[in-house]
Order: sequence, then structure tokens, then C-alpha cells
Amino acid sequence: MRRVWVGVLGAVLLLVTSACRVDTSVGIVVSADGSGEVVVTVETDAEAAAELVDSPSDLNFSDLSDAGWRVESAELDGGGLSLTVSKPFASASELPTVLDEVFGPGLVFREVALHRDHDFSLIGIDPAKATYELTATIDATPDLESLGDQELAALLGGSPLGRSLLQAETDAGGSFESALGLTVAVELPGPALSDSATVVDNTATWTFRYGDEVAVVDASASSDAFLPRVWALVAEIAALLLALVLLSRLGSWLVARARAPKGRRRRDQRQRQERAATREAEASRPRRRLLRLLIVDVHGVLVTPADPAKDLLVPMVARLRPDVDPDQVRELHRRLTLGRISPEEFWQGVDLSEERDEIETRYLSSFRLVPGLHTFLGRMASSRLPVSAVGNQPRAWGDRLRRMASLEGVLSSWLVSGEVGARLPDPGLFEATRRTMSVDLYDCFYLSNRAEHLDAAQELGLATGLFIPEGDVPDGTEHLVVRGFDDLLRNRGS
Repeated sequence: MRRVWVGVLGAVLLLVTSACRVDTSVGIVVSADGSGEVVVTVETDAEAAAELVDSPSDLNFSDLSDAGWRVESAELDGGGLSLTVSKPFASASELPTVLDEVFGPGLVFREVALHRDHDFSLIGIDPAKATYELTATIDATPDLESLGDQELAALLGGSPLGRSLLQAETDAGGSFESALGLTVAVELPGPALSDSATVVDNTATWTFRYGDEVAVVDASASSDAFLPRVWALVAEIAALLLALVLLSRLGSWLVARARAPKGRRRRDQRQRQERAATREAEASRPRRRLLRLLIVDVHGVLVTPADPAKDLLVPMVARLRPDVDPDQVRELHRRLTLGRISPEEFWQGVDLSEERDEIETRYLSSFRLVPGLHTFLGRMASSRLPVSAVGNQPRAWGDRLRRMASLEGVLSSWLVSGEVGARLPDPGLFEATRRTMSVDLYDCFYLSNRAEHLDAAQELGLATGLFIPEGDVPDGTEHLVVRGFDDLLRNRGS
């Protein structure tokens, strides 16, 4: 950074004889937390720009970037040259270091100090106040000889640097006072106060010419923040309310303890613990299962076939529409039984909407009642054991099937998946039956010929029976095997 300003100041010696002018502005912007930014602007008139460079593209700002400075603008304005660079400082203690990079340590800015004091009284109504104070000594007539190095010597055509400033002015035939200008501006977070500066709102400004005496400058400001005070009052009120609540609870506990009856001896406590343990043991002891409701699967127990989609519906649609994908038929049937589509949409999906009524009647008429069903339901009615039916069907088909099978009035409830929105073996149909019949599932017996349905019911606590009137029993089944309705009546007591 120092190399850049050496070049600028050395070039000024060449500009004095041409009545040129170079103005430098140093802006110090202070943020509320004590950090901020130093902004340096160097402006030359057209004659000075012509003396410095042949073309703006000749300017090289790599030294600035390497030193952490950001070049914000470099442009020719009416023939003059304007360069603006900036560099942030993270805290008040870093400000003197950044200013030393501008002209060199102790040359123009000396004894720079930025103080930030924060005053916040936890108890009281005054707002939070932050005070900022900046002091510095500014030498507008720096010793150019101290900036001398080989670069400046070459810039002066090899002339010796060990000469006085007066001699430099004499040799150049001009005056630095008309060639160099320096403006220092400090922007603080609050309204600025200063005895030596021009103050506008939050900014204090000092203007110098080369040859001015060393000046001590100072500026101060203060800012008030009411939001921290508001939050402090909120916290104080919340703490007070919490203390009142705790005191109230403590007082209630003390009053309850004072009014508690006697008998808090160890023997009394031991007896209470024993009684509690006895009640817990009785509560955890398995109770005797009471048969209060028989739940039967529509498909496989009331009517056959047990899997209507596989054994009845898909083959029927395939005969009428051989080009239909069986997987598509099964998916549409699944959505139909969940109530997500209507029967009309199902028949449209398989391209049989024109013959819908005839095909639907033929399909529902293809179901066959399990032998002995009505006799069994009559026995259940005589013994006052309610029977509920569950199945995977759309509601419209379930209602038609129940009428066609003459099952209206002989079943306590009839719940199908299209009405509930859940298919077996999901627990939704069992839970809906429990709510409808107001019975504990532990006191229910579920009869089905589908092992996966029975496993799900058993996990819910139901007693289960595998209904297989004919055929072989699957290996490894854990469910009670029921060989028809007569077998169920004989095993009811167990």
C-alpha cells in the first residue's frame, strides 16, 4: 500500500509546475458496534491526469488488492482521474492500523484513537446509550523525504531525495499549497459533535492544504436504543410473574401439607405401597375372555369365492376385453374397494361402461352362499350372540350383495372397505366395528379363511379362527381351525 502512495506523492512533485491539483479525501465510517470502513478517494484534474499516465489502462492497482483494499471506482471524469478504494476494520482498535496504510505510519495520521462506551442500566427506564469518540493528530505537511526510496528517485529523474521541501518547491517552480488538498470526514452512528470541524448531521469534516499546521481533531456522538430497554422490561416482568407463580405454588404446597391428615409413619407408607402393588398385580393379570361379538369375513365365510378379484372379477373382464391388462384391473379394483373411485369409474377404466349394469349383476350373482349359513345365523340370533361382517368391497356392491343373499336384518353390522377407507388386513375395519358395536376387541372372535387377515386381527387382541370347511389345513398355522359352522358351534365353549 505504501508503494502506491509513494508513487502518487512523488508524481505531485512533477505536477506543481503545471498548476495541477490532486485532492485526497479520507472518510472514516463508524458502525454502531465499533467496526467500520475507511474510504480513500484521490482526484486529479485533467492536467494532472495527463502528467501521471498516458492512458487509464496503464494504472495498476494490484498492490491495493494485495493489501486488502477494494477498488470501488477508477474512471476519467471530464479528463480528470478519480480513484476510490476502501478497507473495513473489524473493531475500534484496528482503525489506526488501517489509517497507517494510507500515507505511512505516523506521517499524516498520528495518535488515532476510537473509543466506544456502552451504558445500559438493567434497573430503570433510561434507554441503552452508546457513546463514540474519535481523536487524532493530522499533519497536513508530511515529510516527503521520509517516503523516499528508489521508486520515487526514479520518478524524479534520478535527482537526490535528501533535500528540503522548500528546495523541492523551488526546483519545481511551484507551490504544494495549490497542488495538494486533504479532506478528512468522520461519520458516526449518531449526531456528531466537534469544536474543530464542520458538522452536518452525523458527519464531521476537516479540510486541509499542504502547509497547514499540525491539528488535533476530535469528534463525538451518542445514540440511544429503546428496543433493548423494552426487552429488558419484558424480561423483568416475566421474571416477576415467574417468581409470583413459584411463590404461589410453594404457598399452595405448604398449605396442603399443613392440612394433610396424620398417619405419615413408615408403617402407613409401607401399607399404602403394598396396596398399590396389589392393585397393579390385579390389573396386569389376564382377565377371562368373554365372547361378546362374532366377526366374520364376507368373502370366504359368508360367500365364495374368498378372493373375488383373482377368482371371479379379473377372469370375467378378461373374457369380455382380452386386451385389458390384468394388473390394471386389480389396481382399479383396489382403488374401488378403498372408495377412491366409483363403480362407474371402474367399468369405464376397463372399457365396459356400456354393459355396466348387466356385467355388474352377473358378477354379484356369481357369488355363492356358504352351505349352512342361514341356519348358523339363526342359531346365533337365538343365543343372542351378535354377528358382524367385514369385507373388501365398495359400498354399493356390498349393499347389493347383502340384499341378494337375504342377509339384511340378520347381521348386527355390515362394514366394507369402501365405506371405511381401509382394506383388510389393515386394522381400520376392526376398529370401525369396535366403535359401531361398542365392544372390546379382546372379547371378539374373528372368523376368516385368509391367514394374513387373521394375523392382523390377532395382533389387535381378537381371538381368531381359520375357516376351512373343506381342503387341507395350511402347515404351521397358529389359529384355531374351524371345519364349518357346526364345528364352530361345538367349539364355542372353548
